[in-house]
Amino acid sequence: MAKSSNFDFLKEHDPVFIQLAYAAEQAFSADPNTTLIKLRQLGEAFAQDMAARCGIEFDDKSSQADLLFKLNREIRLDANILSLFHTLRTEGNRATHQFRTQHKEALAGLQLARTLAIWFHQAFGKQGAVFKAGALSRPPIPAYNCATCPRKLNN
Repeated sequence: MAKSSNFDFLKEHDPVFIQLAYAAEQAFSADPNTTLIKLRQLGEAFAQDMAARCGIEFDDKSSQADLLFKLNREIRLDANILSLFHTLRTEGNRATHQFRTQHKEALAGLQLARTLAIWFHQAFGKQGAVFKAGALSRPPIPAYNCATCPRKLNN
């Protein structure tokens, strides 16, 4: 199984959580767009896990927005947690359709996703609310220079 320094605590849960988190972190430097897409998927995986635990019906045609509505209706999610889910969903959609994610946006996504992951772990993990996560290990934002930029096609 993949390792992720910022999300290691998720190992006691579904392996897909750590796989998605690890992929998001690994893509950060070279492809911040993929980071946000993977984080959106992580949010979806959390929501689907919660729905299954709570007996809330969903299928592969259920949208994330619909599933979050159902979860909120049935278990009354804290407004801040619901906002984290929706932000990851909308930023992941933007990354999927606009292709222009900056590292700053991807880093913000990692921070939001980690906050959501900590909440999820405190709610459903063995340690419960006593779990305390360390500080986020921020990945470096790469510096670009002309030597690494693609050349213009007409040169």
